[in-house]
Amino acid sequence: MGDSISAGIREAVPGYQDLSWMDRISAVLRRIHPDFDEIRLARRDLTLAEIRRTQLQPALDFSPDLVFLSGGGNDFIRPGFDPTIVRAELTEIVSKVGATGADILTIGMLDISQAGIVAEKYAEAISKATRIVARITREVSQEHGAIFVSFTDHPLCADPGIYCSDKLHLNCRGQAFEATGKMRGLAAHLAARSKAA
Repeated sequence: MGDSISAGIREAVPGYQDLSWMDRISAVLRRIHPDFDEIRLARRDLTLAEIRRTQLQPALDFSPDLVFLSGGGNDFIRPGFDPTIVRAELTEIVSKVGATGADILTIGMLDISQAGIVAEKYAEAISKATRIVARITREVSQEHGAIFVSFTDHPLCADPGIYCSDKLHLNCRGQAFEATGKMRGLAAHLAARSKAA
């Protein structure tokens, strides 16, 4: 579920297969569970309210064991950014998915301002908004037992070589990095659950 981050919008880069983060994770899950099935609902340019309206019910109808969700970036790049709306929409999505017993993995977006690819006059505002959304996402995830993976201050944020030419999305190198981070977060969650059992 989500926006263009979840959809895996990308550009090819030498040395990396032309795969999204989800392509990579799906391949791993399919090796472990040959009967693995999935639906990809994410679409670019959606706010969290639009994600909830267009994707939540189809996701619930699929009866998933695991949901990946990213969103909030389109909320803050549009006029009228309201963190209370971000919190409310995230809470609605995460709580309803969690109530089914499915795991849901959320992320703190990369702070792209660290890479020097954002115009200086916008960099501070982008960084601040990214961190607000990441904090809200972390808090909502913790409140509802979701898996939260933070990319916001990862050292690779500052590497312009992981981004597409649009200076917004991750190229195939960045997609590999995102897949690794999410798989590590999922593995840690499952290991902790197994230990607790």
